[in-house]
Amino acid sequence: MSDQNLFSGEMTEKQRLFREEYKRNIAKWYSGWGHLLSIYIPGIAVIAFCITQIENPTWAEIFLLLPILVIYNFNEWWIHKNAMHKPVKGFGGALLPVFHRHVHQHHQYFTSKRMTYDASREWRIVLFPPYALLIFLLGTVPMALIIGHLWTPNAGYVLMLSTPFYYLNYETFHLCCHVQENWFVRHCPLINTIRRHHAAHHSQQIMMARNMNLTYPIADWYMGTSDLDRGLIGHLFNGYNQHHIKSEFQSDQGIELEQTLST
Repeated sequence: MSDQNLFSGEMTEKQRLFREEYKRNIAKWYSGWGHLLSIYIPGIAVIAFCITQIENPTWAEIFLLLPILVIYNFNEWWIHKNAMHKPVKGFGGALLPVFHRHVHQHHQYFTSKRMTYDASREWRIVLFPPYALLIFLLGTVPMALIIGHLWTPNAGYVLMLSTPFYYLNYETFHLCCHVQENWFVRHCPLINTIRRHHAAHHSQQIMMARNMNLTYPIADWYMGTSDLDRGLIGHLFNGYNQHHIKSEFQSDQGIELEQTLST
């Protein structure tokens, strides 16, 4: 089969019916572009504001961004592996809808045989609700204030802008994982990597334990939860390469991917 079939292959009858029902239940007023802008506009606004507040930054303050982003990468991995794939009952049950939406809806809407959406209204099943960014920002404020007080205000603003930066990165990459195959997603470094990485995650055989990163598979590589047997650089720039899949997954996944990506 061709690479195209991985992302736009034949749906099962169960998946087709689920999609039809889900789309019927999307509110008529919903706009995919409105949803996207409700995330990107405030996110970019916060980033821009923080940048305007930074004055004469030192190299140490600038490079603070790197460990922050690595920490966020592990947070992303942990949240996906746990709250989004396990029915966590803490926090007053507030996380149960996250689990339900992800496992019972998102993973039924998109499978490793059909990963793509057809119209922007379907972004309802891809993007987080707009209030998610607000929650992440509010959670960042106390630590940003502490770092700003104990170190420098610049450092506090670097931390503050890191949250919307990483979150927008997450949503962008996730959309790219589900968009129809095109030249850009196929050849753009990092994006083509996460596209294959996430398609493998949507394989029923491994979805509960493998390929939890949605941006860069750093935590998956470090924690041993990747389906690839490669080093960090190989993980980051793997693209659509299927030659490094761990032997134990060659038969389990098939990978539904190995078959569809092979030419």
